[in-house]
Formats: sequence, C-alpha cells, structure tokens
Amino acid sequence: MHRFYLQQELNKEILIVKDRSLVHQIKDVLKIRKGEQVVFFSDAPEYLGFDFTFELKNIEAGSAAFMPREKLENRRESSKKLVLYQSLIKKDKFEWVLEKATEVGVAEIVPMISARSEKKSINIPRCQITLKEAAEQSGRAIIPKLQNEISFEKAILMAQNSGHKTYFADVSEKENMVRGAGDKHTNLFIGPEGGWEEREIFSAQRANSEIISLGRLTLRSETAAVIASYTLLWG
Repeated sequence: MHRFYLQQELNKEILIVKDRSLVHQIKDVLKIRKGEQVVFFSDAPEYLGFDFTFELKNIEAGSAAFMPREKLENRRESSKKLVLYQSLIKKDKFEWVLEKATEVGVAEIVPMISARSEKKSINIPRCQITLKEAAEQSGRAIIPKLQNEISFEKAILMAQNSGHKTYFADVSEKENMVRGAGDKHTNLFIGPEGGWEEREIFSAQRANSEIISLGRLTLRSETAAVIASYTLLWG
C-alpha cells in the first residue's frame, strides 16, 4: 500500500487533498483508482507515531477526496535515537546517504564541512524531498531532521554540548569495531572520502568522543555511514 507524508488534519470524516503535486502523483503516476486505499502519516504531535489508512472516493485535476478506514500505531521506529554527523561528499553520494540513513532509522542528519570535504554546501530543498520519499517508502513514522551545513569545529561542539555519547569513525587496525550500543541517544561522526586530518581526530579525542573502527578494510564514506548507523541502532 502506498504511503504519503501529509501536513494536514488527518482525523476527518472526509479528507480533501489539494496538494497538486501529490494529487498528480496519485492520479497520473501511480494511477490509484477509486476504492483503492493509501496510507497517510504526519510528524505533527497529535498524529506522530500513527499510520492513517484512507480510501480514495473521488479524484480530479488538483483535488482528491478520501474516506478514513483505519488508524494504526506505527511501531517501526528504533527505541534509540541517532544523530548522524556526515561529512559532505559528492552530491549523488550524499543524497544516497540521506536515503539509506532514513531507511535504517537515523533521527537527525547534520551535514558537516570537514577539512577534506569535496563539497561545501548542499541543496536543502532537494535533500528534504529525498528524506521525505525515503521515509514514505521505508515505513518510517517520522522524517529525519536535516540541519544546515556547519563546520567540523561547530559540529564537534554541538555533539559535546548534547551530553550524549559520541562515536567518531576512523580506519584502524585495532579490534574496536562499533557495536550495538546500549545508549538510547548517540552521535556518530563519519569522515569524507579523503579521511580525517590528524587535527580533527585530536579535536574529537579532546571532546571525549570515542574513536571507533569499522574494521580493517577502508570503506567509502557513504558505506561507512550506513553500516555504522544500522549497527548502533539495531545491532
């Protein structure tokens, strides 16, 4: 069943959707017909954590009418919260990280400009679309929060001030691979393709971050982000 994020009141006897792009997707792209059911969800406080099933009653250009059928609790979210501090990498790879981080359950993503970052900025509106579509597809109850780009120095300070455990991923021969942590709230730092500079590793250590390894093989930044995130959330 198709799922859609909708910023509207969902506890209604008749739900009228007037978002033209969404109506176009339902009518012309997915070709959903009268009598078929879809699921809407929202991260508004009164709807958070629930999926709302509606039946399509009528659809025309620019408008669709739905009747409510079922309200179910969404229990797919991890009991842990992970904030991913991701160094900026090439656009297509960064967007892949956004998609997969959403799928594995990351709660918040902080784009970070580290010394060897290949990019210095991101297209926030485009990234928001990627997050929304990934949340719809994967069954998430929320869309991960996306912060604006910040420097590495500000990111380290932000993580330190959060008061939560911070893991700093780096290539290492040591057997200190990341494991599923018992912490309910953690921060994870992932470096760029060129790796961290020594001063960045020193800054992380000084901020009481735990330096962890993802094994003896050198992983791409986007691969490391997904593997480490999944392990911390579900391992």
